[in-house]
Amino acid sequence: MLKAIEKQFSLERELAVGLAEDLSSLTRFYELIVSGPELEFRAGRIVVMGLINHAHSLIVGGLQAVEAGNGAVWSACFRGLIETFGACVLLSERPGTAPNYLEQIKPGKLYSAAERAIPGLKGDLARLHQIVHPASGAIFAGIQSRDEVAKTAVFKFGLFPPSNSEAREGIIVLSNLADSLVKQFSKLASSGAVLSAGKVVMDRASKT
Repeated sequence: MLKAIEKQFSLERELAVGLAEDLSSLTRFYELIVSGPELEFRAGRIVVMGLINHAHSLIVGGLQAVEAGNGAVWSACFRGLIETFGACVLLSERPGTAPNYLEQIKPGKLYSAAERAIPGLKGDLARLHQIVHPASGAIFAGIQSRDEVAKTAVFKFGLFPPSNSEAREGIIVLSNLADSLVKQFSKLASSGAVLSAGKVVMDRASKT
């Protein structure tokens, strides 16, 4: 997929390689945690595995959305990655709270944690909410203004390919957050305090 996107939008080789390395790192972290010597899978271990898998799916989904010209899905994937990043930040700060993520964590806490680690994400989130939710960003997504004074516009229905510059910008944003997530998971994958938190959820014999 990355090779196709690189060719389709004339991306720099370094950008495609960086994303491939990030996805490979997530796979390696997941395998490292799954294949650890501990027979018991405690809540913290399951949570980190789940977050890694979730991040991988969202990055791939975001790239597929760029390729398809689906800005709404790209926005939803990016918003999910911000939430996942916020969860990683909170886990690093308070390892003992890992079991809570098997239940439900309020999005506001995740957004606040992400914003603390990467100032500026709050503004990005506001724009994402407008696109993902049925708000103004979503309503005007298929309308391109031609003349604000004369109030003329072009209406587009459905999906349409992004320009090379639009695609590049969307992929760079994904890549930057993917890099930040990899750094977080690098620490969490070897954090005994996080992986051993909580009760035993399953053992090696019962995992799939």
